[in-house]
Amino acid sequence: MTKESIRTYQYRITQATASQLVVILYDMGIEYLKDACDSEDDVQIRNNIYMAQRVVDQLIVGLDMQYELSYNLFVIYNHIKRTLISAAVSKDKSELNRVSGLMTKLRKSFYEVSRQDTSQPLMKNTQTIYAGLTYSKGGMGNETQTDTMINRGFKA
Repeated sequence: MTKESIRTYQYRITQATASQLVVILYDMGIEYLKDACDSEDDVQIRNNIYMAQRVVDQLIVGLDMQYELSYNLFVIYNHIKRTLISAAVSKDKSELNRVSGLMTKLRKSFYEVSRQDTSQPLMKNTQTIYAGLTYSKGGMGNETQTDTMINRGFKA
């Protein structure tokens, strides 16, 4: 995973509701599996599979077991985890692709649920990020065009 995609995930997490966090976890897991399939380095493959396993662990921890659906998801997540452990040993990329396809199908379902979620983001007091140009005292742009130190403090 690149530094840019990590920053993107960090931003998405700060603005996400509970159901959107599940979608983000799926996105991260799918990206780790894609990176593992694209890599030829054994260490990199194992690291990406390990990170995908950690994502599945977070999905398991987030299950609310008072619902029957959670039991079904628990079985699916355990299957994914066992498959990832086996693929880490055998480095079988066809199994990684199969798991990635399964996670993609699950992601689509949770994405539809997250679109209907009207709750507030879980994280409070996060920095709001705006895309585009910034406006400053001196005009439009990203640089300050005037000396801002002139008006600071008290004049003696």
